[in-house]
Amino acid sequence: MLKRTLAVLMAAMLLLTMTACTDTGKTEELATSDVTEAMTVATEDVTETTPTEETVTELTAPTELPSHAESIISVVAYNPTECCVIYEAEDGTMDGYTATMSSHEGYSGTGYVTGLSLPDSSLTVVIDIPSAQHYNVTVCLSSDEQVQGTLYVDGLARGTFTTSGSGDFESIKFENIYLSPDTSSVTISDLSGEVDLDFFLLENAADLSELDYSVSGVLSNSGATDATNELYKYLCEMYGESVLTAQQCSQGSNAEIYAVASVTGKYPLIRLGELSGYSSGYDTGDIELAIDYYNDGGIVGYSWYWAMNGSCYLEESGFSLSSAVTTHDVAHMSLEKITELLGTGGVSEECYMIIEGIDLIAEQLSKLSELDIPLLFRPLPEAGNGEFWWGEDSGSYIWLYELIYTRLTDYFMLNNIIWIWNAQDLSWYVGDEYCDIISLDVYDFSLGAWDNQSHVTALIRIMELSTDKPIAISECNVLPSPANIKKDNAYWLFASVWSGEYTITDENELCTDYMSEQEWILFYNCSETITR
Repeated sequence: MLKRTLAVLMAAMLLLTMTACTDTGKTEELATSDVTEAMTVATEDVTETTPTEETVTELTAPTELPSHAESIISVVAYNPTECCVIYEAEDGTMDGYTATMSSHEGYSGTGYVTGLSLPDSSLTVVIDIPSAQHYNVTVCLSSDEQVQGTLYVDGLARGTFTTSGSGDFESIKFENIYLSPDTSSVTISDLSGEVDLDFFLLENAADLSELDYSVSGVLSNSGATDATNELYKYLCEMYGESVLTAQQCSQGSNAEIYAVASVTGKYPLIRLGELSGYSSGYDTGDIELAIDYYNDGGIVGYSWYWAMNGSCYLEESGFSLSSAVTTHDVAHMSLEKITELLGTGGVSEECYMIIEGIDLIAEQLSKLSELDIPLLFRPLPEAGNGEFWWGEDSGSYIWLYELIYTRLTDYFMLNNIIWIWNAQDLSWYVGDEYCDIISLDVYDFSLGAWDNQSHVTALIRIMELSTDKPIAISECNVLPSPANIKKDNAYWLFASVWSGEYTITDENELCTDYMSEQEWILFYNCSETITR
């Protein structure tokens, strides 16, 4: 059972994820102190089965595809203007049991508003918008315990927050909200407890048109094949110009891609598979599907939610990564040599299991290498989220990531890999020398209230981590709207919806639980994205 706890970002931004390990579930927890100042959370339970030869269902590609006109996304008005105005809460429109109070020290103006969490109670503040541009909205409030809530601007959710519960007034900033004249309405809602609201501060944000998408286009592996270098050069050239369409597939299946194409009339440029089954000893047949997709003009890639003892989750697997860490140069040793070390106590059983798993994956990826097919590879997703066995501690995680990189690159000479590091906690970054792309997982279970955001604030935070790596959305359930991509200048390298029920129904038809059919069609038929 895959358990996902949403979290979309705000005050600074976010982070989350998902998997395809076993029948157990993973909790997606957003925000880390490094990546964002977090937002709200909704939970969803999802069931996904680890594919075996018995569970894989063969499907055929649709024989006819619909045709849709391409939508040209127009440029929005943009007029940068200095702005810094405080709007006192007590000057807003109060309904229900809300009231102005002044007994709590530290407020500005003539008081603050309380009672917002009571039934049928609300406060709306109208703010003047001097020009069309991006703004930062800061909320100043206090609470005696931690309280969660949501900021709404003009009826659309723009971020969630959690107060410290210190009892003192504190400021929480929501960045890069595009607003246009003449006025907007601001409110906070969905409160889990009582807060005292002091004021809203409206400030102009930085000019997002100045985001720098230039990267060197040089791979971390200097021995990469010509085909791999050419693909990476293409990706880097497209970065900042268009968002490449991508789709995660269930292991051993193209069901998701066929469903997308049947409705949108287009195939995603990138097919992403999962290696979990292979590392568990199952021949899922997915590599053969990747080869076919590449030969049909697509780009292929893989994530690796690595199951140990039947699960990728820390508690359920019972696997101790720290026990596997060794000073021996096992990355360059044969499995036979490591077996000898195991027999003499030189390495642990856990270390042996690690090498054995890497070698199983190397066997599959070598099939692509032999055909000179470059691939995107995202091992050990969601670094630092604490749910998976590879997230036991940062030191062990980085040791393992470097081991995978070095063994596949040096020992197995797999020079066809473009490496993706998947962020959750930015302090776990493996460094520019061990990855070529940085990615983020973003889930939104609000069912519309978030307006298919571009997540530009999250993009900016990752840009601050490395100035020379393209940044992608490796998992989501709601694709950024093309209009928001253009408006916010948020050109992720690619964006991929997760597999299973996030994309398809039980009948293998396109899922519209999180995005409407028209939103799917628009994303695949517009001026801001590239398809196969």
